[in-house]
Amino acid sequence: MKKNNCFDLSTLTEVGKAKRLMLKGIKSIKKVESIRLIDAVGRILAKNIVSNFNIPPYDNAAVDGYAFNLKDSLKKNKLKIIGTSKPGEPFLKNIKSGEGIKIFTGAPIIYSKKGLKINKILMEEECKIKDDYIILPGQIDEKSNIRPKGEDIKKDLVTIKKGRKIRSVDLGYFASMGLKHIPVYKKLKVGIFSSGNELSRKKQISKFQIFDSNKITLISLFTAIGCESIDLGTLSDNYDSVKKGLKSSTELCDIIVTTGGISSSKTDKIIDVFKDFGKINFWRLAIKPGRPLAFGKLNNIPFFGLPGNPVAVIVCFFMLICEYINIVNGRIGYKLPYNQVSAGFSFTKKIGRTEWLRGSIKKIKKQTQLVKYEKQGSGILSSVFKSQGIIELESNIKIINKGEKLKFYNFEEMLK
Repeated sequence: MKKNNCFDLSTLTEVGKAKRLMLKGIKSIKKVESIRLIDAVGRILAKNIVSNFNIPPYDNAAVDGYAFNLKDSLKKNKLKIIGTSKPGEPFLKNIKSGEGIKIFTGAPIIYSKKGLKINKILMEEECKIKDDYIILPGQIDEKSNIRPKGEDIKKDLVTIKKGRKIRSVDLGYFASMGLKHIPVYKKLKVGIFSSGNELSRKKQISKFQIFDSNKITLISLFTAIGCESIDLGTLSDNYDSVKKGLKSSTELCDIIVTTGGISSSKTDKIIDVFKDFGKINFWRLAIKPGRPLAFGKLNNIPFFGLPGNPVAVIVCFFMLICEYINIVNGRIGYKLPYNQVSAGFSFTKKIGRTEWLRGSIKKIKKQTQLVKYEKQGSGILSSVFKSQGIIELESNIKIINKGEKLKFYNFEEMLK
């Protein structure tokens, strides 16, 4: 009788190799569109942005106060106020020895060729005013309180590089350069199939059926990282049905994702279709959860075959798919963000297998620690719902001791 090698790690693909196979020959999106700035949050910038002018365009006041020439003021105890400079209404006349002006924050400083150069603004609260004169304090520091031209953005230089994921707080920066529209990469179209006769397609479930929790989760996750998610329905456990569904989806999508139907059971037909009509780069990984996970191509369209267990689907999305999608989306050199945090637990695992635990960062007795959720089964959705993220236990480690530093991947941080 042939030995069941289900748990023989030597037959499984190591996670590092799987990532290399996924990223080998990866191609970023080439299609670019111009969209309104207000609609750009979450999109990926497709071209470098260069400003046509300096920001600010002039030297300007950093404070409300009184402006004058510092060297000239050292010879005086008072200066005559000869005018006012406001934002949008600069003072344009010459300033002579013994003179100064009232100035407001943001007001441009225009330097005349004949008069003294303004190089000092004394804050309003440091001055006394008497009969239209500034009464100077005994000592004046050399801090100018003047913001130089181009301090924020310099003309003709690249100010924002392509590949940036645009945030709400970035919009003001774009708008300050006069931009109303910006070039972004078109959204990846990700087609998502569920698989299995046990999934109910109705509002009510019959005996021995379950509701589909995977698809709505994946649609939301792919949308959150900037994709256009397409619900492609549910594949039944029938070879011809699976073949027809997968082949037709290659005409609609940039990437195909399935959940369930990729193990080695007789009812799982997705791998059979790919073996006959596509290419499988890997099928089973040395990971927990998510061992039956496939990556390949059908009609040159990338394909991810995720397991059916809901926790495994979420974990594999974050730890394997998320980085891939961000790079394809145009985020050059993207890496999953993580923190190194001390384990608040001890743990033993198999060498040769990467394990991903659900857990949170908590303060226990004034010490920041990683706490794993008590139940780690791949079907226990509460382990995700009640956790902040994923704790990675690397493949070459067998025993994790309390206090050891581990990588922690926060769910929300990975979606940014």
